[in-house]
Parts: sequence; C-alpha cells; structure tokens
Amino acid sequence: MSNDTIIFLIGTLAIAILMCFAFYNPQQEQAVLTIDGATLLIAVPGSGKTTVIIARIGNMIYNHFIPPEQILTLTFSVAATRDMQERFVSIFGDKFDNRLQFKTIHSFCFMVIKEYERLMNTKAFEVLENNNQIVKQIYLELTKEYIGEDIIKEISQKIGYCKNMMIDKEGIESINLPGCDFNEIYKSYEAYKKQKQLMDYDDMLNYAYVILNKYPEVLAKYQNQFKYFNIDEAQDTSFIQHEIIRLLAQKSGNIFMVGDEDQSIYGFRAAFPKALLDFKDNYKSANVLLMEQN
Repeated sequence: MSNDTIIFLIGTLAIAILMCFAFYNPQQEQAVLTIDGATLLIAVPGSGKTTVIIARIGNMIYNHFIPPEQILTLTFSVAATRDMQERFVSIFGDKFDNRLQFKTIHSFCFMVIKEYERLMNTKAFEVLENNNQIVKQIYLELTKEYIGEDIIKEISQKIGYCKNMMIDKEGIESINLPGCDFNEIYKSYEAYKKQKQLMDYDDMLNYAYVILNKYPEVLAKYQNQFKYFNIDEAQDTSFIQHEIIRLLAQKSGNIFMVGDEDQSIYGFRAAFPKALLDFKDNYKSANVLLMEQN
C-alpha cells in the first residue's frame, strides 16, 4: 500500500470520526458536506464553527479530490489563521502544509499588490505599520497643540473606518470629531503618505480592490488559482473586504461564509455585518444554514 493511499485512508477516517463525534445536528452536517455554490452559515458563539470549516476543508480534499491549492480560507486576524492551520494539521497531518492557504484578508491583499508589482515591473509603496505618530505630528502642526493618546487612537480609527467603508470625499468632509478638523487631518495624512511613498494597512485593501478592478489579468489569476473560498468571522469583515471577496468568488460561485450578525464587535473598525443579511442578494442561488446550539 502506497504512502498516498495510507494518507487518503487516514484523512477519510478523520472525516468519519469528526462526523460521528463533532456534529450533532443536520445543519452542521450539511455545512460540512455542502461543497459547491454559495453557503452562509450563521453560527452562535461556541457552536463549533471553526471545527466545521476544518472538517469541510478535509472533506473537500480527501472525499472530493479538490487540490488544496484551489482552496483559500480567509479570516479576520493572524491568530485565527494560525489556529485554523494548526487545527487542520492536528487532524489531517502536515502533508498539505505548503499547499493549503489560510490568510488574513490584509495578507491576501498584500499578495495582490506584489503581483501588480511583478506584472507592471514597478515597486509599490512601503507599508506603514503604525500611523499614530504621524497623526500626532499632523495634529500638532495644524493646531499648535499637543494631543492625548485616546484622541490619536480615535482619529486613526476614523481614518481606517473611512477607507474600509469606502466613504467618498463628500462623506469625509461631513465627518465631525470633537476638538479637531478631521477633514484637514485626513487630507494632510494622505498627502504625507504620498510624499513619503507609504501605505497603511487599510490602503492595502483599497489598492488591492483597485488593482482587481482595473487589471482583469490580475483578477483572473486569483479567480483561476482559487476555486473555493472559506470566510470566517464574516460579521467582522468590512465593506471593502466583502467587495474584494465578492470579486474573487464571482467566477466560481463557490463561497462558504461563516458569521453571526449579532456578534459583531468591530463597528468602530467598519465591520459590516449587513453583508450577511444581503448574502442572498450578492450570491446567486445562495443557501443559508443555522447553527443555533452552543
């Protein structure tokens, strides 16, 4: 018996064990077994949604023979991607460690930007890891006053909110923050980054979105590379992130999104749980499943 055959049998056995012991209702089982098309899984906290995603990926690879390279799993944080990857390896082994991708949306967008660099033979702006000091300096130059750390944080969050919600120029001009001219700070911040050839983390989302829309060959590359998309913590995903995901999935139509619109805690970061309510409008023949048992 070959090593590949042994690994296949182990994987199939792992799926069988998971189905016997981890899933207690038809909705959970259906979530694992539904592979093609658009599916939204509304899951309450503690209902085992991460286990569902892991088992579903195992089912796709071992029982449906889907190449791991065609599966992209996106989530909100680095910690969550690491946790899913480790849990997959703990159940199915590390055979697909270098072939199966678990990423944050930001890291995927950075990958899109690097592809643009290669395609256009150019160099993108450097990534600005922390913008608080720049905001503080801009505020001082505009007002001749020092600023508290709490206000710096609020301004930085509002800048990120504008980009994640794709707020236009008029919308930004209408934003009022106590004690500062937000519009002037925003314009000065953007001018500073352009002059220094910098981009912040939220710029990566905007640049990737523009690239995917403006350069069909880049969009086609990732649509052809990835045929199946798993999205975890969808209630904390921002409007522009949902738009990027929709672009990627529009060719194959195979998207599995997990979230709970009642559990969104990142509204200040432009989390967009409304996308869960609009799921059937955004994806053709979409199916909605519920995991209501903790």
